[in-house]
Amino acid sequence: MTAPFFIVASARSGTTFLRLTLNAHGSIAVPPESRFITEFYTNGQVDVPQFLQALKNHKRFKLWDLSIDLVRSEIGTKNHIPYAEAISAAHRAYARSRGKSIWGDKTPRYIEHISFLANLFPDSRFIHLVRDGRNVALSYAHVDFGPKNVARVAELWTRRVATGIKEGRPLGDDRYLEIRAEDLALDVHAQLEKVCRFLGVDVDPSMFDPAELAKGEIEKKRHNYSPEAAGRAAMSDWTTDMKPEDVEVFEALAGPVLTQLGYERRYQAPSRTARVKAALALRGAPIGRLK
Repeated sequence: MTAPFFIVASARSGTTFLRLTLNAHGSIAVPPESRFITEFYTNGQVDVPQFLQALKNHKRFKLWDLSIDLVRSEIGTKNHIPYAEAISAAHRAYARSRGKSIWGDKTPRYIEHISFLANLFPDSRFIHLVRDGRNVALSYAHVDFGPKNVARVAELWTRRVATGIKEGRPLGDDRYLEIRAEDLALDVHAQLEKVCRFLGVDVDPSMFDPAELAKGEIEKKRHNYSPEAAGRAAMSDWTTDMKPEDVEVFEALAGPVLTQLGYERRYQAPSRTARVKAALALRGAPIGRLK
């Protein structure tokens, strides 16, 4: 199989959309989030029966709709193998079960483990999907998980994105690609062509076919899913939807990273009041609540 790849990001950045479009490619298979790669890690040989049992019981693997017997078949008769080989076998089994030859992984939180994964899989590639953190903050207001005030979102977004940049960029352009979610929303075709070039595959027209994207992946209520519509819908606009005081608090914490990524800043020098609010919010004060 061709070299694997990982889609990483700070949460609420559009990775599900990217996963679905890549899954529609005739050669690419990206299962639901794994999370177990870092959880199961052991430095040395893996006891295959124990690994398979743990994998079978993992709540994330259960969402893969994949028989553990297929993973066993991918491994073969060995009872002890390197950890990377065990993880690769699980992903290869998923890909083969879908008739695909390239496996990817979409687990946003792996953004804090790029160096680990790059060493574990020396031929792997990384797609870092970046979204303006102020829009990420607005997105958290519509879900039942994650931080619930703007300062905590700023702290989390800054830490994860900065870590992704720090660990990803030194890998070089052959192994690390940054894509802005805003660019993906504005021009799906151009950005997906860039991703395909990075992965070394031809563009597949099915990636732009709403019916192909919706096949078995989208809730029935979203049967009219299309890449363009989903991309536009995902882009909240902090410039109109975010309270000015929340923007200032966010930028007090995340300003340098926003600038590093080329995003506009409303407050080049946030006020002392904003900095104090940010500090208090991080300590649990009811400031800047998202909902």
